[in-house]
Amino acid sequence: MDRSPYTPGAGHRPPVLAGRDDLLKAWSVGLSDVTATGRQRAADIILTAPRGVGKTATVLAFQDLSEQQGFEVVRVQAASGNASLVGSLLRRAHARAEDGSGPWQRAKRAFDRLAGVNFTIGGIGAGIATRDQHQPEAPASPEDLADALSTVAREVRKERPTGGLLVCVDEIQAAARSDLTLLAAALQGLNTEYPDARVMFAASGLPHTFQVLKEAGVTHPDRLFDIHSVPLLLEPGDARYAIVEAARRHGVAWEPEAADLIITISSGYPAHLQVFADQTWLAAPGPGLITIADANAGVAAAAAVLERRSLGPRFETMTDRQREFVAGLAVIGGRTSGEDLAVTLGRPRSSLSDLRDALITEGDIYVPRRGEVALTVPVFGPYLLANYEHARRRSTASLLPLEEMQRNVETIANARRTDAAAPEILSIPKREAPVETDQRRGLPTPGGAPRPRTPRPGEGARLPRASEPTLRPPEIPPPSGSGIDL
Repeated sequence: MDRSPYTPGAGHRPPVLAGRDDLLKAWSVGLSDVTATGRQRAADIILTAPRGVGKTATVLAFQDLSEQQGFEVVRVQAASGNASLVGSLLRRAHARAEDGSGPWQRAKRAFDRLAGVNFTIGGIGAGIATRDQHQPEAPASPEDLADALSTVAREVRKERPTGGLLVCVDEIQAAARSDLTLLAAALQGLNTEYPDARVMFAASGLPHTFQVLKEAGVTHPDRLFDIHSVPLLLEPGDARYAIVEAARRHGVAWEPEAADLIITISSGYPAHLQVFADQTWLAAPGPGLITIADANAGVAAAAAVLERRSLGPRFETMTDRQREFVAGLAVIGGRTSGEDLAVTLGRPRSSLSDLRDALITEGDIYVPRRGEVALTVPVFGPYLLANYEHARRRSTASLLPLEEMQRNVETIANARRTDAAAPEILSIPKREAPVETDQRRGLPTPGGAPRPRTPRPGEGARLPRASEPTLRPPEIPPPSGSGIDL
């Protein structure tokens, strides 16, 4: 079938935003409260999660609700090495004034005071700043920023009594540290000096955003912001709704077994749910039904897409030690404590700190809770197990083989079984029936919905999901080849 309703790819809005109902309800209530009373009821929110979870899509849904209420919305993207947040905000203000937006034109003077910047209206002049470009830029004042935002909100309400101003920031963890302290001070200034201002703030960031804010000098970020951690995986019911409802709106139904296969293989990871559903749609002849055969074909196509576009390229750009780190994490099951990972790799925990920080920054792993690390992408685990040994043999570094990692994991498990002081640790999560996997890429192969069976000798068993920590290592697949067989 043509014209798939699914939207794979970074930054694309899914056709159905599933699993975010509570957030949207809370935002709607917050809109009503701020409209009625101002900043004294505002809850500036930062959604944190690994990439591919739908943070930006949720913030865009906040934007839609706010615009329906009559709010003006200014949205900026934080990017390392690019224009500052204030600079981006000024450019947005300039563009709105150029477009003839009354509130922004009337607030021009307030924005002019920001660091002595003057933007023109009516096409006179090409830029924003009027100072000599070789002169250092004066630091912006949080008081002036708070005044400018409050002024815009006030001007909006002259035209739309239920309106105000919403400021949205994407990838806030990438902003310059000075911008973060300026923004925090301005929002705090709105709370104290402009309690009646109808100004709201929403942002998205990676899981380490809280630490970034602290390192930038923001005092008690959790008191200023509602830092909400978005779950990595959708619940099965939400995942099913996301793919089935999108098709239903186009007059197409999914066979239950077909939907089950896509949900199981994607683990409910939103980005990959869209990839698998999209490829299944494209593989289906239609006209009005997606079958288990279509899902099998879609899985095969999606696995090739993921290996070519994301898993393979990222694996190749990792350093040898980074590959060893994530392979050890995959052997354990995708999530574990830093202490257990160090034992698994046979290395001091202190020697892993820099690797851990670099992999967090790249988005390969995240910290689900203090002292733990987890793979961000569920299907990366099987891929790592299928390809690590081949990469290890090519490496000039002395990397630990998967078999030794397994033995270390078994040593940890045996020690805990004899530890009478912590009997609850003896419980190992029950494993689901294995899903057949491709030996070279470690990704699922077509063959229908998952069914119980006994793995053949040498066959790669299904890895637990990243959300299912375990100390029972999976079987190691045979060495990878250079080809792709599905």
